[in-house]
Amino acid sequence: MNQIYALTDQHFTPLNRLKAQINELLTGGVKIIQYRNKSQIHDIALLKDISQICKNSGAKFIINDDVQLAKMVDASGVHIGKDDDSLQKARDILGYNAYIGVSCYNDLERAKDAVKNGADYVAFGALFASPTKPNASICSLDIIKEAKNNLTSKIAVIGGINSSNLNIVKELKIDYIAIVSALYTPGSITQNLANLNTILKG
Repeated sequence: MNQIYALTDQHFTPLNRLKAQINELLTGGVKIIQYRNKSQIHDIALLKDISQICKNSGAKFIINDDVQLAKMVDASGVHIGKDDDSLQKARDILGYNAYIGVSCYNDLERAKDAVKNGADYVAFGALFASPTKPNASICSLDIIKEAKNNLTSKIAVIGGINSSNLNIVKELKIDYIAIVSALYTPGSITQNLANLNTILKG
């Protein structure tokens, strides 16, 4: 519960620093990492290496959006949005053991459908205004509370989460707290993780 779910981002985690940054996240105790790179320029060999490093650390390595890329690099699973492949297609390609999450934005009915169709987790957000997705719709905390009471899958929240609002988020007592920019700024990953975990455990 209240586990940090780390996301990469081509701005904060450029390919030439990605492996070192993921190693730092893993050393800091992160157990689920999503590779999100909207530039569509991927280093397959690097991602295969990172996928294996995550498995060796007992962590899940999730690919954002791209089911074929997830299969190609032997990732733990994929995270799909409304414009990506269907959950069933992702399951058919990646297999029963793949860990598949679905973006549900602020739509509880979409989340219910995703769970019914076998999603391992559903993600709601943005909880707050997000620097990485400035146009994202805001999801109310009431929807998260309702999801907790009605869904059997794990629940993730995302969007603008940082040290200034983490106390609000941790009170939701959900499974995954997805964080992007607050992992990489203002300090080092190690410092930022330590600060965030102090708040979570406080």
